[in-house]
Amino acid sequence: MGNVKRMATPAAKKQKTEEVTPAAETKEVEVKAAEEKKEVPKAPEPPKELEQDAPKASGPKVKDPVAFLTPDTTMNVMNSTGGNILMSLGDGGVRQLLAGARASVGLKSGRYMFEAKIMENTQRAEGQMKSVFKVGFSTAGSSLLMGDCEASVSFDSDGGFVHNKKRTVVGGRFGQGNVVAVLLNLEKGSPNANTVSLFKDGKRVGQPQALPESLVGKTLYPTLTYRNITAHVNFGPEPLKPLPFTCAMVQEAATKDSAVTSYPAPKDGKYEVLFPVALPDQGGFDWLDLFKAKNPDYTELSDRMILEWSDKSGVARNRAVKTSNDKPEMDDLSVRRMLQTLAPLQPRNFIVMEVKGNLIKELRSEALGRFFDVSFKKVGQVLLGEPTSDIKKNTLDLVLKQKQADSDAQFRRQKAEEARKKMIEKRQKELEKAKLKLEKAKKRKLEEVKKAAEKAKAGDKAEEEKKDPEEEKKEEEEGEEAEVEEPAAKEEQPPNVELTAEEKQMVFRKLATSDLTLFTLNTSFAQFSVPSKEEGFDEVRFEWNKEAKAQEYLKKWILDLKQSNRVEDIVPSAWFQGKWAAWQRATTTWNKKQAEYKAKLAKKAADKVARASKKALAEKAAALKAAADLAKMEQAKKDGKEVEEEKKEEQKPEPMEVEEEVEEVKVDFDGVDIFGAKDVDDIGGGMPLYRDFNHEDWSLMSLCFELHLLSHAFKKDCQDADRLGVTLEHLGFYYNKYYKKALVTKAFGAESSQELLGLAKDCVFANKDQVIQSTLDEEMECSQVFVKIVEQARRHRTLLLDTGDTSAQLKILSCDRVCYFPVLDCLKHHHFVEFLLLFVLFTLRK
Repeated sequence: MGNVKRMATPAAKKQKTEEVTPAAETKEVEVKAAEEKKEVPKAPEPPKELEQDAPKASGPKVKDPVAFLTPDTTMNVMNSTGGNILMSLGDGGVRQLLAGARASVGLKSGRYMFEAKIMENTQRAEGQMKSVFKVGFSTAGSSLLMGDCEASVSFDSDGGFVHNKKRTVVGGRFGQGNVVAVLLNLEKGSPNANTVSLFKDGKRVGQPQALPESLVGKTLYPTLTYRNITAHVNFGPEPLKPLPFTCAMVQEAATKDSAVTSYPAPKDGKYEVLFPVALPDQGGFDWLDLFKAKNPDYTELSDRMILEWSDKSGVARNRAVKTSNDKPEMDDLSVRRMLQTLAPLQPRNFIVMEVKGNLIKELRSEALGRFFDVSFKKVGQVLLGEPTSDIKKNTLDLVLKQKQADSDAQFRRQKAEEARKKMIEKRQKELEKAKLKLEKAKKRKLEEVKKAAEKAKAGDKAEEEKKDPEEEKKEEEEGEEAEVEEPAAKEEQPPNVELTAEEKQMVFRKLATSDLTLFTLNTSFAQFSVPSKEEGFDEVRFEWNKEAKAQEYLKKWILDLKQSNRVEDIVPSAWFQGKWAAWQRATTTWNKKQAEYKAKLAKKAADKVARASKKALAEKAAALKAAADLAKMEQAKKDGKEVEEEKKEEQKPEPMEVEEEVEEVKVDFDGVDIFGAKDVDDIGGGMPLYRDFNHEDWSLMSLCFELHLLSHAFKKDCQDADRLGVTLEHLGFYYNKYYKKALVTKAFGAESSQELLGLAKDCVFANKDQVIQSTLDEEMECSQVFVKIVEQARRHRTLLLDTGDTSAQLKILSCDRVCYFPVLDCLKHHHFVEFLLLFVLFTLRK
């Protein structure tokens, strides 16, 4: 009972406390509500404007009006004559390209601003490319399309801050009718030093954005990038929308704070149009990049430039494998046509970079005709032969840079793989550790259960003493290996690479993509020539070598290429077609006569067997009749009958008609003089010389004739004395061109064209230049010589086989088995449509 009383008292106290608590809470809530009514929430104060009013300007200022010079605008920019109103072309594919313009005055210190206003948004339909408007600053000579490199910063109309392809949302949007001001603060000691800010209609939009380190200390020029926009740009002296503080505009920039861009006036009042003449893969584009870096007032005209412009503009295109540097794959050719039309109308220097076009006289004349205006000076810039020292140095620098980039990429891949392996190893250790810990816990639990059972069995009802927590922890960690923390690995830097001795001797670097496709090169290089004034050039400059050496270099280059490259557009002549048709008729006749001769032999053998069989049957019938008569007489004697003395005259059997066997003309086939035979169709008794030919012999004979005819036909059809003939390297290509079928060397048991030629060594061979030549004249009266050559080879091969030389055995597959090679090749390369077509053809053939 005492225990009950002691427990009841706390319960009563608890109930009393619970009754009091709700009332206290209610009172506290009421007090807080009253306080909240008294305190009115305040809106957060905007950040304090750190920009102060600009002091009164002193000293000289920029004299010339700030403008957009033609070399500092993209070709699609249309600038008004006096109002700094910018538009862009809107026809064809050009309307999808971004336009860019950079002002002529740059800032290197101080604090200045400029304004821009969207006058019109020319995006008319949903399907058109989205309108773009960016305002900011960029360095001289950098890309006019801001945002794609480290040399510019900009604010876009969607409220983003863009630098080096990275965009950060910093403020509100702006659009048509809004006046935006971009302020650049380069004042030393200012709280906002080295920042750029955006204001909309006189009010700040977001906080000042720090200039990237790559732009600090550099002269920055006001720049606009836009698409489907008409904009008005105000450089001062007065702002359209005043800011909360006074700030000088770019037009009012002090001379000490600014830099003015100027380009030299063209000599004789004429702008230059350069036509670089360089051989494919011999430094033409590397020279162009170096020249543009030294001469930023020159505008490149090339398909390469158009594609780069399209990519920076975000134009979607088929990004298949790049086929060539000169003419990469382009989905829309309207841009090229428009730029070719615009170029002669703009007062600027151009570089027309066409590798193939600048090397062929007719194409050069066509390009020269586009620049009809006398205000252009047309210059042929010949880059042939040994390049100058600065070009060589630039080439080695580019090779080293690419080699270092490849090495760095390989280093990063290797480190990533090592980190992955370490992570897997660490994970495996953790799993093993967890497994071991689980096993120990399970074992400990079993031991505890066992001990408890033993105590219960012994009747020990005493309470177990609780184990010390430290002791339990010690037991849990008992046997566990102490985990050693690995020290954090220091970040390794990729190793520096150096050029090898062989690489240092390199004159032109080898690019991943060639300047011309192989087909384009092979079909055009024979027409390459050095330009001259007679073509319409005002001047021809030989930069690397003098004219005589350049001419000699080009001539040797073309001659070397003729020996190694194939003639893509060669067409088999009528002479070849006639010879080939005659050969096909001859082989058809020979196959038919061989079949007829074999059928004749088979018929003779069958007739002989039939005669022998008929004679044997007659003899057997006579023997049976005689035996029957004899048996009859013996039976009569046995029966005791008298035999008549007078015998009836026996009827004599009619003699059997036996066909007389025509005596054959005996021919010593093995002893016949092969090359003395006048007619391979009949060497005696109607026996053809090709009597014992099988499919290997027929295939070998066809191969011999085809290679013989090909070697002669190529020289006739090529009509170029500098080309010596069909080379082993291109044998398969020309064979397919002429005979409309693939030359499968494995079908003849050969692994290479050289081995294949060895099978036909009695008719063709490869000279020291690896050119295939025939041992026979091109104009032979009779093609029977190929039958004789193959028969001679067959007999020699048979003799070798009889002596045990198995290497003499031909391994030529039958026609049906040859068909499997292209089928297997199609399956190997997943060309299932071609496989299906070949399967149908093979089925029809069967």
